Amino acid sequence: MSIPLRVLFVEDMEEDAVLMVRELKRAGFEPTWLRVDNEAALLGALRDSRWDIVISDYSMPAFSGVEALKVVKKDNDQTPFIIVSGVIGEQTAVEVMKAGAQDYFLKSAITRLPHAVERELRDAQARRKQRASAQALREMQARFNAFMNAAPMPTWIKDAQLRYSYVNPAQSAFFGMTPGDMDGLTDADLMSSGAAEAAQENDRKVLQDRCELHTQETVFDHNHNARILEVVRFPLHGEGRGDMVAGLALDVTEREESRRELELAIQRQQLLSSRVIEVQERERQHLARGLHDDVGQSLTALKITLETIRKTGTLEGPALQNGIDIVTSVLAQVRSLSLDLRPPQLDNLGLTAALRSYVEQKSRMAGVNGWFESGGQEGKLHHDIENTAFRIVQEAVTNILRHAGCRNIWVRIERQQDQLYLSIRDDGQGFDVERARSNAISGTSFGLLNMEERAVLVGGSMDISSAPGEGTEIVMHLPAAPVVRRI
Repeated sequence: MSIPLRVLFVEDMEEDAVLMVRELKRAGFEPTWLRVDNEAALLGALRDSRWDIVISDYSMPAFSGVEALKVVKKDNDQTPFIIVSGVIGEQTAVEVMKAGAQDYFLKSAITRLPHAVERELRDAQARRKQRASAQALREMQARFNAFMNAAPMPTWIKDAQLRYSYVNPAQSAFFGMTPGDMDGLTDADLMSSGAAEAAQENDRKVLQDRCELHTQETVFDHNHNARILEVVRFPLHGEGRGDMVAGLALDVTEREESRRELELAIQRQQLLSSRVIEVQERERQHLARGLHDDVGQSLTALKITLETIRKTGTLEGPALQNGIDIVTSVLAQVRSLSLDLRPPQLDNLGLTAALRSYVEQKSRMAGVNGWFESGGQEGKLHHDIENTAFRIVQEAVTNILRHAGCRNIWVRIERQQDQLYLSIRDDGQGFDVERARSNAISGTSFGLLNMEERAVLVGGSMDISSAPGEGTEIVMHLPAAPVVRRI
């Protein structure tokens, strides 16, 4: 079976070209060929077609094999090029091989031509495959680098000694460095001793067990902020470099903080539920005791007095006065119980006037300066909002007078459209807000929790700003009407 072959001869002698074609046919090739003998003709042939091999005479009157070699290599450096010559010295042979020719031989040894062509075609194919593989490798490396450079999560590779041999920009930026800065460093150079020891222990486990490992670790970034990372490590076999460990990390700090806040909110909700039941029971007991012990006993005494008056038949004397005193006492007891249920000032004076009266009265009695300010739109609020605002101010002022050691109390209320703004501020000793919240969660202090949950229950919010020695400010935003929040 003949082997198709496209041959371009750079030869000034037609007979020599025909002779070489004959040798190729004898060896089983089926050549399609063209002969050229100058640079212009060579350029035209290269432009018009692709050739499997170029065979050139070394010396011609108007052209040379070395010049032809330069033209062919410039057009396509993968095209096999063979030099033939009547006489060629060792020095010349070295020159043409350095210039890029794949082989050379004398015209007197023309029988070598088929073997040389066959070998060069095979070598050319190997070179093309090698070049294609190298190109594919470069493209793969470029895609890998592009992917890693764009990846938002820190990624790295460490050698068997746990030194960084590759990091992507996200990993180096986490530590405030460039990828080149981290080359050859260890975790001990980048992290606290505890975090570094934990990371290296996990790396060794991956190398030893040759399996994937998932961990959650806390590492400080270059701004000294503690970040919670979910880390995946896996082993790699490095060509000529021994086993390696690779890893990537996902920053889950916000997610973990949200989870913890949710857990705290659930704890607070559970605590609030138990507190609501507790308060309800206590209020019922208070009302029952007040009705039974005070109002009930007073009414019993009144009944006895009235029976005495009926028996004596007179409406004058100590019995009548005693009855009047009992009725007066009952009225006072009923008034006290109703005050506990809802302050009458809210119905009689409105929220603003009731708060002003309360703040001025309490601050005067405590010997501090009480400042009250109101602004915004006027108008009636839902009774639950008024009651919530009054109770929060009541509890806040009570706590300030009891614990703050202040000289001034400022209370401001302002309504803007469908929102009520309320601020309570003092210049007292202040406190640690987080510790107070922890105490509320643990059940040792309920003041802040009561106020905060009162606001939340009607769809509002409350912010507390304080620090030891810097006073306290409580800011609330309440809706004009209660809002039911669905969980």
